[in-house]
Amino acid sequence: MKAVIDRFEEDMAVLELEDLSLVSAPRLLFENAKEGDLVEILVIGGETDKRKTEIDSLFSRLKKKKT
Repeated sequence: MKAVIDRFEEDMAVLELEDLSLVSAPRLLFENAKEGDLVEILVIGGETDKRKTEIDSLFSRLKKKKT
């Protein structure tokens, strides 16, 4: 999804989405950007499940070490 940085308000960036709606996000995410810059928001599918599997594995190993 693409968005344009409409403006900055204190520690927030106001983004205009493709459907012309406005959303706010922490300014820190756009550290080197300026008003009018085009940004792309990317969702990487599958990463949540991968991380959950890794964390579950770590917990399992910790439980085995305790017993």
